[in-house]
Amino acid sequence: MKRRRLISILTVIFVFLGLLLVRVALWVPETFGDIPFEQVIFHLLVPLVGTDTSFVDSFIQECLPLPSIVSGLFLILCILKDWQVGKDIKNGEFKHKTYNTLIIITTVACLFIFGFGVTDCIHAVGIDQYWYNIAHPSKIYEEYYVDPASVKYTFPEQKRNLVYIFMESMETTYEDYDNGGAFEESLIPELNLLANQNLTFSYGNKDNNGFYVPSMSGWTAAAMVGQTSGVPLNIPIDANGYVSEDSFLPGTYSIGQILEANGYQNELLIGSDGGFGGRKFYFKQHGNFNIVDYYTAIKNGWIDKDYRAWWGYEDLKLFEFAKTELTRLASVGQPFNFNMLTADTHFVGGYPCSECEDLYGDQYSNVIRCSSKHVTELVQWIQEQPWYENTTIVLAGDHKCMDSDWFKNIEASGYTRKCYYAIVNPAIQPETQKSRKITTYDLFPTTLASLGVTFNNDRLGLGTNLYTQTPTLIEKLGYKKLDKELTRHSNYYDKYILYGKGKR
Repeated sequence: MKRRRLISILTVIFVFLGLLLVRVALWVPETFGDIPFEQVIFHLLVPLVGTDTSFVDSFIQECLPLPSIVSGLFLILCILKDWQVGKDIKNGEFKHKTYNTLIIITTVACLFIFGFGVTDCIHAVGIDQYWYNIAHPSKIYEEYYVDPASVKYTFPEQKRNLVYIFMESMETTYEDYDNGGAFEESLIPELNLLANQNLTFSYGNKDNNGFYVPSMSGWTAAAMVGQTSGVPLNIPIDANGYVSEDSFLPGTYSIGQILEANGYQNELLIGSDGGFGGRKFYFKQHGNFNIVDYYTAIKNGWIDKDYRAWWGYEDLKLFEFAKTELTRLASVGQPFNFNMLTADTHFVGGYPCSECEDLYGDQYSNVIRCSSKHVTELVQWIQEQPWYENTTIVLAGDHKCMDSDWFKNIEASGYTRKCYYAIVNPAIQPETQKSRKITTYDLFPTTLASLGVTFNNDRLGLGTNLYTQTPTLIEKLGYKKLDKELTRHSNYYDKYILYGKGKR
């Protein structure tokens, strides 16, 4: 009897887990798109406090019902079967051969469901590709990486301020056809105009509007690292202690550190919990940034302690707080590096604030347009300030949107999605007006050069200074090869960048 009950329990467990994995294999790409397994590992290792709970709700709604119902039915059948077997034994009618045949059929069926679920999930989440990348290491760092700490930097006599706006999921995809986008009518006309009136390095080539986002920089924390340090965020599965208050890519040397060493005030403004994704760890350790997050807003009395919207507070408030912080920073008398991150355009569906208009019939399109309007209004406000003349503004999408369903038809058409990028009021002009192919990593040295800083190398990290004529890595290798190399394991990256061991 005990053996029968054990078999019944295992049957139910294997059916539930197998079907759950099948559903997860469908849910992950539908919800997050084609994400690398490294991104999954990263979010397992870092704090998830402050995250949007809609992901959990989606998981419960999409993944749990089918396995719960089917395994529940199996449980009922097992209970009825055990009851019938007990009754047959009592009446002397139990047939071992028939019962054993049923056990074998049931066991094989359950193992098949479980095995199929495991295999399907491994492929969907990218575990198979991850192990392939581990087994086939890359030499890209040995060949192309330039350690920013080994480069000499010369600042102008009057140091320029930097305002860097990371825009959540902001793509050039949202532009109209004439500007290289995927829509008949632009969803971001204000940002369109801003880009056309300022520096994008595309010079009219609509195929080069925006920048490519490699796999290892396709989520917010990784995008911030890539744009400010010129390296991807590539985490081995055994790196349990690597993201912490004391250690976050200790081998990188970022723009925050370069500016801090030259007398800048560094600040990061975000409307969510700074601990989410380890962001405050990175910025604190790479430039000693003042982190002004959701909890800071409560502490400062900007919002009520019980107030919460979306990830913390909405961007409508974020832009107003940005004006407060920029005014304060400008009054100190030191050059400043002010970074901020928007969030309303995060998937799924975005957050419609009180000023969002229903212009397009779907929420996400309306939120995108609203963000375009508010970002542009902030830029215009900055341009009206007395300190603007000596300030450079960088606008950059952090990564491509992960709402695969919203982009289904766009990607099916073969359109290549890229992120928005524009520099307003740079200190210098490019050496050539040749249209450039750009990735996340090129923004790091280019931002520094935009401040009038000169350095004795055209490349920092894996990024290329776009003001020079030196080819970017994507121009040299092509996107597919570059992306493949970046996803592969690198002993150099692990030793010198991830763990910061030894000398380069």
